Amino acid sequence: MGLAYCILAHKNPAQIARLLQAIAHPDNLYVLHYEKRAPRAEHEALARLAEGNPQLHLLASRHISWGRFSQIGTQLKAMEHLLRSDRKWSHFITLSGQDFPLKPQTDMVRELAEAATSSFVSFFDPFVEPYWNNVEDRIGRVHIDMAALEALLKIPFLGRRLRALCGWTNQMPFVPLVRRARPDWFRFIGGSNHVILSRVAAACFSTDPTARRIIQRLRHSGHPDESIFQSVLLNSPLASSVVNDDRRAIRWESHGAPSPLTLTLADLPWLREERSRGKLFARKFDPNVDNEVLAQLEKDLGL
Repeated sequence: MGLAYCILAHKNPAQIARLLQAIAHPDNLYVLHYEKRAPRAEHEALARLAEGNPQLHLLASRHISWGRFSQIGTQLKAMEHLLRSDRKWSHFITLSGQDFPLKPQTDMVRELAEAATSSFVSFFDPFVEPYWNNVEDRIGRVHIDMAALEALLKIPFLGRRLRALCGWTNQMPFVPLVRRARPDWFRFIGGSNHVILSRVAAACFSTDPTARRIIQRLRHSGHPDESIFQSVLLNSPLASSVVNDDRRAIRWESHGAPSPLTLTLADLPWLREERSRGKLFARKFDPNVDNEVLAQLEKDLGL
């Protein structure tokens, strides 16, 4: 029994190939989505990578907008594809193209198979724990996820005027003057988009009617990728099987920073310590910034 991976990436096919090699296992399955706006040559490179590899499936490319439903919507499509497979797998794992494993796949497959009923997801109550300073806007506003609008907002002068007119300055686009009440029929839970879901938990997203209702309610919320996994699972009969740990080693410059720090060789002792504490993956890496840290992790994996 292997693992089922969903990888969302937007650049550097060579780094993706390196990641796939690091998580290679004969029983694993992989679904990869590559950003539609990326250069054609990069899409062609990934198509060659998938050619003749029955374990790797490329999703049809689409525009993914940061903080909008398009990100988790793509992950849910990958999940549905993997659930239709006749191969057995114990867990569904989300990765970005800049993630990297800290343990060999043989160890990881065995460890997660032993925890087959558990899901590993970070979560918190955003109305109690002050991780977000905009929780009412996230749940109350109707955010817009349209590739055409994103392109329009990038037009000099016109984009700035439209943002100012609609009140979107330094914010994701939302429907002006519209507010939705906080839902009272489920608990709104937050967390990270990096999850490891048991197969039973993954199936819940497509088969459970309450899960589908929660997904629909949060479809136009702010950053639904940071609440849908948590809100569905913590409002389901599977809540007791969710471990509050996404098993990731990630460093941030400050609380609320939009993106994690790029890890370098100086972080290697910390990464090895995090591995000893049970972390399975780390992010983010960029070989154009520091290739040696990836080379050392590959040696640790026996590659």
